[in-house]
Amino acid sequence: MIWITRFDGERLLLNDDQVLYIEETHDTLLVLATGERLRVLESPEELVDRIAHWRRRILGLSLLHELEPEAGEA
Repeated sequence: MIWITRFDGERLLLNDDQVLYIEETHDTLLVLATGERLRVLESPEELVDRIAHWRRRILGLSLLHELEPEAGEA
């Protein structure tokens, strides 16, 4: 999940798995798997960085969990 800002200033969390593509014209347009289109204030580069950061965080947490011994193991 990443934070995005709509043009009206409303902030919301977006499930980044729903993003089909990001289009840059005079603004930034997110096209979602549902067909919904969101115009946002963030640049495409900023959105890619946020998605990468989020995915590294999730992957890191899941890998850390896998490396921890189960209760009763040692």
